[in-house]
Amino acid sequence: MRPAAEKGLLHAHDEHRAPSTLSRQAPGPMKSGNYRELIAEGQQWLSGIGRGEPLLPGIAWGRFVGLLIEAMRPHYFAFGVGAALAGAAAVRAPAGSSRVAIAAFVAGMGWGVGQLVNDLLDRDTDAINAPGRPLADGRLPAGPALAAALLLGLVLLAALLAVHPAAWTLGPAAVVLLMGYNKAKGIPVIGNLVFGSINAIAGGLGVLGRLPRQEEALPSALAALAEALPMLGLILGINAWFVLANYEKDRLGDRAAGYKTLPLLVGVRASALVRAVSLPLLAFCILQLDAPPDLPGTVTLTVAAVLGGLSVLPSLLKGTDEAALRGYRLAVPASFLAMLGLAAPLLGGPGLALAALASVALMEASFLRTNNP
Repeated sequence: MRPAAEKGLLHAHDEHRAPSTLSRQAPGPMKSGNYRELIAEGQQWLSGIGRGEPLLPGIAWGRFVGLLIEAMRPHYFAFGVGAALAGAAAVRAPAGSSRVAIAAFVAGMGWGVGQLVNDLLDRDTDAINAPGRPLADGRLPAGPALAAALLLGLVLLAALLAVHPAAWTLGPAAVVLLMGYNKAKGIPVIGNLVFGSINAIAGGLGVLGRLPRQEEALPSALAALAEALPMLGLILGINAWFVLANYEKDRLGDRAAGYKTLPLLVGVRASALVRAVSLPLLAFCILQLDAPPDLPGTVTLTVAAVLGGLSVLPSLLKGTDEAALRGYRLAVPASFLAMLGLAAPLLGGPGLALAALASVALMEASFLRTNNP
């Protein structure tokens, strides 16, 4: 994925395009936008408003909100939400359901804000590799989208205080990692680790959501986060594994953007082999947790492991971008089901079933709409 934003190789609204599109010749290296250019564009938009130009040029508010939601790609929110819930399940404390729910909301919406920022930076690249995205094809104006991303980001940072007084320690770290993710993809494996770390921070929010609000907030928070480190490390590993599957099917777009992901260096087959070897290691780490999941969690984790194993087969057998895209469709639910399975002690059987079904249904609906959501 491009985390915060997976960069597709197919037109986002052309579900009938043949998979062979992936095999077309990749364009030469392209220069994606940078933050300085993006800020200048935002300043130009504000200057236009000062001159009397409309706040939303050429688009109605309802249409703008709809396109904004599309650009945030809510079908992937399960990653942030699942990470927060898994982190919350690692804490031995009375369930603070309302604050855990806020933590999950912040983590899920934070994913969407990351998608907006990433797409704003990569519009030139997406115009070739994913031309149907709202920012790439110009349906969503960049200035108002940037303002919405900044406003949502500020709201989410403010919401951290409702999770726990010490949550401010995690917010800035997530912002730094998110802003540096595109640069991290220029270094093999580092992009995987940064992406995994962003979701580990989401897990940390879930940990803090379970803690009582004490005067000595920071010491107790640090102690709880230290206790939950095995779970947070596992969340990092699951998400690093997932984004490797995303990189396998995104080689065309990543090559055009000048990134250096592992699949670009070693090929699809070797990358899939790394994922295959990683699965038993992740399973071993799950078994080493102090509080193994109950039966619903065990079933969910087993399904996740089976899907994960099946997801590597197309890439191993064919070694093509088309095959990697087929495997990716299994790697997505495998990853967020793994995190939901880890959250089983918190969710309970019915809650786990509802969360799993809703997440899978939303993701499958997206795959039915386009080959590469």
